[in-house]
Amino acid sequence: MKKGSYITVTGGKGIGKTCLIDTTLNRHLGVVKISTESGASKSVIVDQALRALTGFRLVYVSADGSARRLLFFYSFLFKRSPIVVIRVPERESGEPYAQVTSAVRDLADLYGLRVVVDGSPNSLPPTLIATKRETVIAVEPMSKEQIESIPEFKDLIDFLKSQNLDEPVWKVFGGSPADYLKLEEAIIDNKLSLSHTASDEVVNQVKDQLQSVLSDSLSKNVANCSSNTQAIINVFREKKVTKIPKMELKAMGYQLDYPNKVFREVKTLGRWFVEPSSPAVSLIITENIQDDEGVDELLVKLFKAT
Repeated sequence: MKKGSYITVTGGKGIGKTCLIDTTLNRHLGVVKISTESGASKSVIVDQALRALTGFRLVYVSADGSARRLLFFYSFLFKRSPIVVIRVPERESGEPYAQVTSAVRDLADLYGLRVVVDGSPNSLPPTLIATKRETVIAVEPMSKEQIESIPEFKDLIDFLKSQNLDEPVWKVFGGSPADYLKLEEAIIDNKLSLSHTASDEVVNQVKDQLQSVLSDSLSKNVANCSSNTQAIINVFREKKVTKIPKMELKAMGYQLDYPNKVFREVKTLGRWFVEPSSPAVSLIITENIQDDEGVDELLVKLFKAT
């Protein structure tokens, strides 16, 4: 990264954005990380970043002077500028965007900092991603082979395969390493072992976790969506598809509203498509699940297929 440049790393929640950033910057000196809040102003974000850089604690005194002195000597000694990582949390419906775009420009232009923004499409203002000044890195879901190759998941994957659970888990979790990690942590928290002697208990734990993810996708995502998003769900169900070209939806009079926890926009082979935000949400839509009883029936169907 050059002085005064910025990169946005975006992708679905739990997809591995933060892990990618942390791993990439692990051996870099001069990296500070801050987290914003929904609706945070430009001045608040800039001040937060400068205070993180300098360790300046006097609330009623600007950190600008200390930051400029630090940056002068840092650049003189290391011939480069520090890196600020700004983590932008998920917005809830009705919450305003944080003023990340203008804050990033100030940090880059006025202070010469290198900036990395970590956030999902629901949390980032469209102006940040649309600008041509930055590099946008979209982190896509991992393939099944990639998930299974993660060393930390080896024991879990081996157990799932031994019990023919790997396919149902993949259909619900997809390429989200965060969901696999949560499953592993749930097993550990319940003091269960991945050994074959505890197989029945672990299988039940896996089923409970899948049920929880599917129930959340129904109750928190689909059931709480806007009337516009519900209309798009109906289009997906009528067409019996899992992906629709964005321009085709627009021709029908539909565009995604944000924040949107049901659908996301993806670019494939140069074309933009709209697809469900996660494999679990996709199952809820394609299987026309309407209630908790439907979730239970879907689980039975998933496990019968193994």
